[in-house]
Amino acid sequence: MKLVRHISIIAFYLTRVMAAGYILTALYIILCVLFQPSTLQHLPGNRFAICYPFTSEHFLLGAEYTVGYITEMILVIFLYGAFFALLSNVFQSFRPQKIFTMRGIRHLRFFYLINLFLFPLVFLILGIYSIEDYPYVAMITAHCIMGIFALFLAAIFEQGLNLQNDQDLII
Repeated sequence: MKLVRHISIIAFYLTRVMAAGYILTALYIILCVLFQPSTLQHLPGNRFAICYPFTSEHFLLGAEYTVGYITEMILVIFLYGAFFALLSNVFQSFRPQKIFTMRGIRHLRFFYLINLFLFPLVFLILGIYSIEDYPYVAMITAHCIMGIFALFLAAIFEQGLNLQNDQDLII
């Protein structure tokens, strides 16, 4: 169990950093589009590039400089920021001495509900109306598989919590 705790600590911090990176990237795109700084470059063919702050080195390339495309780009990047934040909460559930807790079950429930319902719905809508050619079917499948796995883990955690509470009553 010690190995699981160590891995979960590393995974927790790694996914928190990834979540922050995605969310900050989405916010940076919003700032660039709203305020049109020099880091936003308009390219031929209605394309655009967003550069790293205070540089002219391209960070993100956009296929179309339209409201729909930029909105889709921000939405997908922000959703993956939220995904990694939720995933870090799941990893956090494996850190304490007692892993079967209501808090852990809540994290797992929220994670599986988001993966089974929100992500597939958003990607289905984006797949229908999207400007970009992303593999939305594969993304929906991957999130459903993660959601089902998290659902199983939540059921195991709930059973473990019940057994743990029964054992506490006996002692």
